[in-house]
Amino acid sequence: FVAAWRHVVTIFREQGASNVTWMWTVNIDDTLNDVTGPAAWWPGNSYVNWVGIDGYYYSPSMVFSSLFGPTIVDVRELTHDPILIAETGAAITAGQSTKIIDLFDGIRAFGLLGFVLFDQDGIRNTQSWRISNPAVYATLRQEARAYMKPPS
Repeated sequence: FVAAWRHVVTIFREQGASNVTWMWTVNIDDTLNDVTGPAAWWPGNSYVNWVGIDGYYYSPSMVFSSLFGPTIVDVRELTHDPILIAETGAAITAGQSTKIIDLFDGIRAFGLLGFVLFDQDGIRNTQSWRISNPAVYATLRQEARAYMKPPS
């Protein structure tokens, strides 16, 4: 993986592509599924501009600090590049409004770039990540406005 990543970046650079942001993305540390530490896949600071982390709120007990925190710590041992939560969502059963608030709080607390919200109905009996409740939309809008408001 590392060699392939470096090869692609090198090709772009050799061709003079200067309008590219290289975002290296990993899944959260997940010891239950034997996914631990991203170091083995790290291509190196000269090949990455941003780091993306993917992770999902599956249950009401999940919080930003335990969901994303360990991976952020692992990434910070590799680089101080900006971090974006590149893919996340909250299952309807996890309590979406609460998780959206937690997500914005976590982004602020860890000083991250932001997040990309996955919003799709479940397919073939899989978990639904769709935000369809008006109260959840209201929470998302309220939190986004507060996040974007410049400090006074």
